[in-house]
Amino acid sequence: MNKGIYFLALGFSVLLLNSCAGVGAIVTITAFGAAGYEEVRNHNPDLKLEPISDYLKLPNIDLLSEYTSDKTNIKTSKDKKITKLDRADSTFGFDCSKLSGDLNRSKCFNDFSKALAQKDNNELNNPNIKQEKTIIHSKKADKTFKKPSLILVKKTPLKLASVPVKHIESWASAWEKRDIDSYISFYSEEFKGLKNHRGAWEASRLKALKKNSNISIKLSNIQVVQKEGERVEVNFIQKYKSDNYEDVGIKELLLEKKKSGWKIIKETWMPADTQKNDKQTADRKTQINKNLANWLKAWTNQNVSTYLSFYSDRFKASNRTLAKWKNSRRYALTSNKNLTIKLSDLQFSENKNTIEVNFIQKYSSDKHSDVGIKELVWSKFGNSWKILKETWISS
Repeated sequence: MNKGIYFLALGFSVLLLNSCAGVGAIVTITAFGAAGYEEVRNHNPDLKLEPISDYLKLPNIDLLSEYTSDKTNIKTSKDKKITKLDRADSTFGFDCSKLSGDLNRSKCFNDFSKALAQKDNNELNNPNIKQEKTIIHSKKADKTFKKPSLILVKKTPLKLASVPVKHIESWASAWEKRDIDSYISFYSEEFKGLKNHRGAWEASRLKALKKNSNISIKLSNIQVVQKEGERVEVNFIQKYKSDNYEDVGIKELLLEKKKSGWKIIKETWMPADTQKNDKQTADRKTQINKNLANWLKAWTNQNVSTYLSFYSDRFKASNRTLAKWKNSRRYALTSNKNLTIKLSDLQFSENKNTIEVNFIQKYSSDKHSDVGIKELVWSKFGNSWKILKETWISS
């Protein structure tokens, strides 16, 4: 019964003072307590009463926290005394509605407001608190926007030390067996050899493998050096021996790993006695260059007898006798007019008894023109050099 009367009086007070909402709310809170005011606001939405925090302008303050005026000397576990300011912060508000008397409740509310104002002012002027808040905010931000750690994928190095060595041994085995298809397969499609022409190089290797028999190849001191990308350089001492020829020297192979496996992209050969024979080689090349120039001059001038004199009596013509070949050359030289023949990119390869000369040949006359690679094998007979074999590959 008493509660009903209390509620009715409270509602009447709020309604009566609705025209002065701010003053009415403060008077109602002071007279009947925050709990009473909130009860009326929740049960009578038609009154459109604002929350207490809107009037007091103290957001997030709980006015319903327990307050006891005689707890001014509460001690913590470390016997530290808690003041009204500390209590305002820890309990987050006073429940002034439990005090008796309007003056007591009003004074309680004023004390609470002053305590909060003083606390805010102290925090505003305290640099340590500002710094602490900044650090706390920074830590929260770090948790929120923490970047994922980078995962470094360590590239596994290629196992180059063993694979190329076995590969080179297989290459040498195919060479010994004169298995031309297997031997050629060890080379990259871009490999052109010293002749700088894939077709010419394959033809010369086919000729060499068919020409020599009982081939023996021994490799020693094999060294593998990692190069850029997936390339390796393999160096070794190579001892070659066949029924017609033998030599010793250092060979260097540059290999690249492709989809089909390791392939040779470059090959370099240096005979062991290179320095010893440098002068002799220079003399031989000088003689061959001289002979080559005279051979070309005789051909261009269509001087048949001089031209044929550069060929050995043992000259090996393809699929015909030497006499038939000479007759065909006489006819070719005399039936064409305005001959122009140019040689370029000369390359030499030699052994004990022969010198191979490869070059690009451009031929033109009033009836025919072509471009290709020619190889002349010169052999020494007595004191002079003669052409023992001639190969032509049209490009």
